[in-house]
Amino acid sequence: MNNRLLTIGLEIHCKLKSENKMFCQCKNQQNFDILIPNTNVCPVCTGQPGALPTLSNEALRKALLVGKALNCTINKTSRFDRKSYFYPDLPMGYQITQLYKPTNTKGSVSFFLNNYTEEKTVEILDAHLECDTAKMIHDGGQALLDFNRAGTPLIEIVTWPDFRSADEVTEYLKELQRIVRYNEISDADLEKWQMRVDVNISIRKSESDPLGTRVELKNMNSFSAIKRAIEHEYHRQKDLYESGENFTQQTRGRDDANTSSYLMRSKEDALDYRYFPEPDLPPLVLDDNTLNKINNTSLEIPYEFIKKAKDEYGFHKEYINGLIGDKETLDYFISIENIDPKIKAKWICGPIAAWCKENFTSIHELKFSKEQSIKFLQIAQEGKILENQLKIIMDEMINTGKDSEDIIKEKWFDAPWLDANELESIAKAVLEENPTIVEQYKWGKTTTLWFFVGQVMKKTWGKVNPKTAWDMIEKLLSK
Repeated sequence: MNNRLLTIGLEIHCKLKSENKMFCQCKNQQNFDILIPNTNVCPVCTGQPGALPTLSNEALRKALLVGKALNCTINKTSRFDRKSYFYPDLPMGYQITQLYKPTNTKGSVSFFLNNYTEEKTVEILDAHLECDTAKMIHDGGQALLDFNRAGTPLIEIVTWPDFRSADEVTEYLKELQRIVRYNEISDADLEKWQMRVDVNISIRKSESDPLGTRVELKNMNSFSAIKRAIEHEYHRQKDLYESGENFTQQTRGRDDANTSSYLMRSKEDALDYRYFPEPDLPPLVLDDNTLNKINNTSLEIPYEFIKKAKDEYGFHKEYINGLIGDKETLDYFISIENIDPKIKAKWICGPIAAWCKENFTSIHELKFSKEQSIKFLQIAQEGKILENQLKIIMDEMINTGKDSEDIIKEKWFDAPWLDANELESIAKAVLEENPTIVEQYKWGKTTTLWFFVGQVMKKTWGKVNPKTAWDMIEKLLSK
C-alpha cells in the first residue's frame, strides 16, 4: 500500500516567567527539583473554600506579548472558563482556562526547514491563558502531591493541523522556543517540563480525504523524543489501517526508552469537561493603555533575523546556527554596528564561541570588553593585518584580555611588510640553520616544507602569508 499522508496539530504549554502565580501572590518559582515541596502555596492555589482568584498583571502582559509575537489578534474582550475534571493533582476540581473567548486568536508562525533553504508558515488557532496543576510524584507505591506548581501561569498555543512531517514539527518548536526565550516570556526548557508538547496525529490517503482518527501523544521532553514519537505513531496507525483494524480517538503516553506508546484514555471532547464561564472572574477587558504598551513593545523574532542573515548577509548555516543558538551571543552580534556582518560572524561564531563553549561560560564573561572587541573587528575590517596575525591577536586577547593594539605593537605586526628580498634572506637563513631537514626534503620527505614555513613565520612574527613563505622555500629548495 502507498504511504499515507501524515497530518499533525500541536498543543504547546509554556510556563510563563512571572514573579507570582496566575491568580494569587505565591511565588512562581521554576526550580521544583530543589524547592521544598508545598512551600509556595495559599488558599487560592490549593483550592480552599471561599478563596477567590485575582489575575496577575505580569502573567497577562507575558501572554499578550506571546500574542504579538505569534501575529495573533489580541482581543480587547476575552474571558476565563472552568474546565472540570477530577484528578488528584487538580486541587479545585477544575482548571481555569480560556475556551470560548481566548485573549489571543488567529495567529501564524513562520520558520525555516532544511538548513534554512525552505520556509513554512503554520496557522495558530489561539494562544490562551490557563493555570497549571500540582505535581504528582509516584514513589514506593505512594502517590505524593507537590502544590508548588499548582496555579502557576501557562500559555497554551494551539495550532491548526498544518504539519506534514516530524521535521516540520521540531523546527517549528525550536522557533517557538527561541521566541519565548529571546523575549523573556518563558525559559521553555523541555527537560524541566517548562515547555510541554502534546502532538495530535492522524493519517489519510490524500489531501482530498477527510482527516483520519486523531491520536494525542503525551510525555515527551526533548525534540528528538518528539520526532521519534511521531514517526512511531505514523507507522503504528498505518499498520492498523493496512490490517483492516479501526481505532477510536484516544490519548496515548509515550515510552521513549522502549520505543512504544500506551493507551492512557479515550480522548475527551469539550462536552466531557463541562466548560462554563468562570464565575469568580469577570470578563477580561483590556484598556487602550495596555494595548498601546504591547503594540509599542519591541520583540526579537528569530525568523526575521534568520531571513535577514540569509538574504542580506549571505550567511551559511554555521553562522546562523552559531548566532541564534544563544540569545546573549546574538544580542552581542547585533549590538556591534558599522562592521561587516561576515567579519563579525567569523570571529564571534569562531574562536570566541569556541572559547565560551570550552569554558562553559557566556560571551559577556570574556576577558576583554565589547569595546576591545569592536576595536579588533575594526582592525580586521581595515585589512592591514594578515589573517594569521589576526588569529594570533584574537587568541591572546581571549587568554589575557589585552588590547589588540598592544598585541600588535608587542609582536611588531605593525612593522612594514617584508619585501621579496627580505623574505628570501630569511628563508635562506632558515634552510642554512637546518641542513639535516633540507636533506630529508631532498630524499623525498616533502612534508618538511611545513616545518620551514613555520620557522619563517616565527622569524617574521607572522608578517608573511604562509602561502608566500611556502612558495619562496620551495623555490630555494628546487635550485
